[in-house]
Amino acid sequence: MRRRIALLGLFVLAATSQAEESPVAQAQRAQIEALRGEVADQLQLQAYDLLDELVFQWTEQPAFETDTLVVLADLTSPIGFGSGLDALLENHFVSLVGKNPRSHLRLAHCPQCTAVNVHSSAKGTVVSRGVDQPGVLAAAGERSGAHHALFLDFEVEGAALVLRARLTSLEAALPIVFAKTLSTSTSTPSLLRSPERLKSRADAQKELFDALTGRSVFLVPIHLGIRTFASVPGSALKALPMVWLEAGLEVAMTQARAWTGSISAGVSWAPQLHVGWLAQGRISRLISGTATSLTAPDLYAFVGGSVMGIYGQSAAVFKDTIPTIQDIANQIRSNTDPTFVYGAFQLGLELRVKNRIGVTVFLESAPAMNNAPAIGKFLDLGIIQFHTLGVEASFCF
Repeated sequence: MRRRIALLGLFVLAATSQAEESPVAQAQRAQIEALRGEVADQLQLQAYDLLDELVFQWTEQPAFETDTLVVLADLTSPIGFGSGLDALLENHFVSLVGKNPRSHLRLAHCPQCTAVNVHSSAKGTVVSRGVDQPGVLAAAGERSGAHHALFLDFEVEGAALVLRARLTSLEAALPIVFAKTLSTSTSTPSLLRSPERLKSRADAQKELFDALTGRSVFLVPIHLGIRTFASVPGSALKALPMVWLEAGLEVAMTQARAWTGSISAGVSWAPQLHVGWLAQGRISRLISGTATSLTAPDLYAFVGGSVMGIYGQSAAVFKDTIPTIQDIANQIRSNTDPTFVYGAFQLGLELRVKNRIGVTVFLESAPAMNNAPAIGKFLDLGIIQFHTLGVEASFCF
């Protein structure tokens, strides 16, 4: 009875002290918990990085020459972060080994390693985990066919997280056959390597540098495009589509390539129909984000202006009058082909991947064609009519 009364008194005292806790103390406790969570997240990433480095080194210089069964005897993380961190690290390590067969490690299951074992003798009774009893490890190795055990210990030393890895032979003395110590500063960002494509820190930094240098201020785009002209309903006279090959120079106006400007020149040729030339400039604005992406496509909107010249039979359809039989006869006698030079401006969108490959679609307005009887309109906005629909594929160097 006295024991129950004492327990009830302790419970009431604890509840009273918790209720009387000041708001400042509660705020401090919440801040400490948030900070602890942030440190735990960073520690987990750093531990993942060390495991990545360990397995990567085994893929480059395996501890065993052939595939070898190994018992994962023990994995420990710094005290104070709970057993959940141990489970996360163990799962990550098992995934790494499974996705990197060049390490020559084949993990064997060891349920006895973490189980609590009771060993009694004339000297006394010992209660411990199986991993702390060499006899249990040896027995686990015999049942699984493994002859080696792996120990992974994480410790925080100052501002560094240290991983100590040991491979031992499953004998009574547990002789060490391989040992490796890796450390990283907690202030160093984790590489976050892909488990399927482990690489060294130097290779990862080089890959990042290559990706960043893809954002060079200058690019040389090559465009292969086709311009289609709107037809007039009911008219038998139509303008044929024109294929254009263009090359130029593009300049980024900001480091993030949010604004770009380009100039280019192009040619078009169709046997017995026309020869054409083009000079144009464009200003583009990134609308899919604030900076170009290293992993996702980028979408640009642009406006541009161009001057084009067409020499040949195709130029006749762009003029204000339909050529008559007499006009054609005069051209044949004088051995001259019609010529048409006009200016235009564009509105369009460009979808680009890593500043290397792009697809462009645009509408083009040519005021000189407003009265051409053979040219219609794709879009009529009153004071502005768009006569041309264009599509381009771009390759940047």
